[in-house]
Amino acid sequence: MTEAHRARLFATYNETHVTHLDPGDSVKMGWFRNYARRHYLPRLTALNPSQARVLDIGCNKGYLLAVLAEHGFEHLVGVDLSPVDVEIAKGIAPTATILCVDAFDYLAQQLDQFDAIVLKAVLEHLPKSETLPMLEAIRRALKPGGMVLVDVPNMDWFFATHERYMDFTHEAGFTPESLHQVLGNVFAQVAVFPVDSSPDDGWRLIKKRVARFLLSRLFLWADAEGGRLPIWSRSLVGIGSKP
Repeated sequence: MTEAHRARLFATYNETHVTHLDPGDSVKMGWFRNYARRHYLPRLTALNPSQARVLDIGCNKGYLLAVLAEHGFEHLVGVDLSPVDVEIAKGIAPTATILCVDAFDYLAQQLDQFDAIVLKAVLEHLPKSETLPMLEAIRRALKPGGMVLVDVPNMDWFFATHERYMDFTHEAGFTPESLHQVLGNVFAQVAVFPVDSSPDDGWRLIKKRVARFLLSRLFLWADAEGGRLPIWSRSLVGIGSKP
C-alpha cells in the first residue's frame, strides 16, 4: 500500500470504518474507566500523578487522557493524525495538551521528556518496517527510568482472525512472544501480559467463567500446546523500561 493510500484510509477513517457504530462518549468513557483501572493504573503506580509527564500516542478521542486526568495526572499530552478526533479529544480531555501531528515528527523533538508513553491500538497499524523505529523514538523520548505501555490485539485470542482483518489499516498482529520480541530489541526490561477487555462483574462474569473453563478443558484435551495459549484475552499489554 502506498503512502498516499494509507493517508487516504486514515483521512476517511471515521466515515468508512466501523467506528461509526461505536456507542456514545459516555459509554466509551465508562469502558475506558474500567479498562484503565484493571490494566493500566496498576502499572503506573510508581508515577507521581502531579509531576509525571505522560504521552498518549494515537489518543483517538481522548478517553484515556480523560481517565488519567480523573486519577490526578496533571501533565498529559496526546497526539493523533485525525483532525476530527483531535478536536473531539480537546473537549473530552480539556486539561490535556492534544496535538494533530505525526508521532515520529513529534517524538523527534522530545528527547528525555516523558515519564510514561502509552500506545493503545496503535502498533498494529504500523508497517513492520516502522515498528522498531517507532519504539526507538519512544525510548529516546522517555526520561531515564521511564516506561512505555503498549496495548495491541492478541493474535492468540479465540476470535483473532476477525480482529486482525476487521480493519484494513491493520498491518501486523502480535502474540505474547512477538510483542516481547520487538520490545526486547529496544528496551532492557520487558514484560507482556494477556488482558481481558470484557466486563469483570455480575452474572455475565459467572457465565463467562463457566463457559471458558469447560471450553479450555476441551481445547487442552484436544491439543496440549494450543490449549495453553491465552485464547480468552482479546488484548496484550507490553511494558518496556528505559534504564
